[in-house]
Amino acid sequence: MWRKIYALMSKEFIQLKHDRRTLALMILLPVIWLVAFGYAVNFDVQKVDLFVVDQAQNEDSKKVKDHLNKDEEIVIKQQGQTVAEAERALRQGEVTLLIHFPPEYQIMAKEEQQKLNISVDGSHLFSASSAIKKMQQILLDVQKESLEDLKKQVQQEMSQIALTEPDPSSPPIQQNQQLQMRIKEQLEEKMKEQQEKLENLFPDSEQFTPDIDVLYNPDLKSAYVMIPGLIGLVLLFITTLMTALGLVREKEQGTLEQLLVSPLRPFELLMGKILPYLLIATIDFLIVWVVGVTLFDIPFLGDFVSFFAVALLFLFVSLGIGLFISTVAQNQQQAMQMTILVLVPQFILSGFVFPLESIPWGVRWISYLLPLTYFLPVCRDLFLKGSSITEFGFELSILVVFAVVILLFAMLRYRKSLG
Repeated sequence: MWRKIYALMSKEFIQLKHDRRTLALMILLPVIWLVAFGYAVNFDVQKVDLFVVDQAQNEDSKKVKDHLNKDEEIVIKQQGQTVAEAERALRQGEVTLLIHFPPEYQIMAKEEQQKLNISVDGSHLFSASSAIKKMQQILLDVQKESLEDLKKQVQQEMSQIALTEPDPSSPPIQQNQQLQMRIKEQLEEKMKEQQEKLENLFPDSEQFTPDIDVLYNPDLKSAYVMIPGLIGLVLLFITTLMTALGLVREKEQGTLEQLLVSPLRPFELLMGKILPYLLIATIDFLIVWVVGVTLFDIPFLGDFVSFFAVALLFLFVSLGIGLFISTVAQNQQQAMQMTILVLVPQFILSGFVFPLESIPWGVRWISYLLPLTYFLPVCRDLFLKGSSITEFGFELSILVVFAVVILLFAMLRYRKSLG
């Protein structure tokens, strides 16, 4: 019995030896997953970019900025004099955090116009959470220092209470009465003065805490960030997988040879094969968009026609990847494995789940080679910020380059395989 099992095992190993693509995938895929997850699975953002608008230019604002400069995780990337300028940078994703010191700013604020104003980009969920946590810790340290200074000031004020001596020419009993009356009057007078001073020194409890305004996702709901990103992931997965499997199936079933002897030219054959998948992927896109907006109540503030145009561009990139896989894979099993090999890095390293800022540079450079990395910010900002696609010239240019290069290369390989 064991001889037969050994013989069958030997046959399987020989087949694996000849099927080098499958063997390579079996060995490389676990290593790639381990390295990618080990480095990229990190929700902690190590650096928060900050825009500071200091209209106060006083000792209190200087003290807060000194604490910000000492913190290694907070980077004052830009400074300006107008809130509109800072909000523009926040909207375009240049910074995550905005701090506004109003003209009358005080750490120990007593009135509304003296409070610190903080705005956070809520469309980047984990970056926003980290930014809020870091700022709260820094402001707590500043407030502790200010309270210590206030404590010393109160002790100094209380030590200034002085009592006058009674008249020495009065009889002892009268002196004693005078002293008691004098002490009582002076204590009441001094206590009233000190009460007024202390009331001016201590902050208003309602104004002491700064205003933190979370923009674009006020409740920091994960669905607001995940659903727009999921549209890109679904398009990539469906289009790549369907295209790769559909074309390889023709090769496996032997029907490709029958199509080759038909009157169709290679370009017509190629278009006839990939356009149905483009149509199905477009329908999938519409379904995911409708479900996300209606079922999950995700706000869509952008222009749908612009969004559809960007999604169509991304679909061409995905079709090119699927077409390329179909020219390399010999069977559907290989096509499936290669599709997973392509999709897993996009899921982990594109910023879909884990912030790009939290991924070490040793792995992060791979992120900028992935199409989904450039589609996600466009998708999320169109949903949550109502941005215009004209604000994403760089991302759209990269997607156009991806679409042209990948599609041309895949079509050339496909025509070569047909030949």
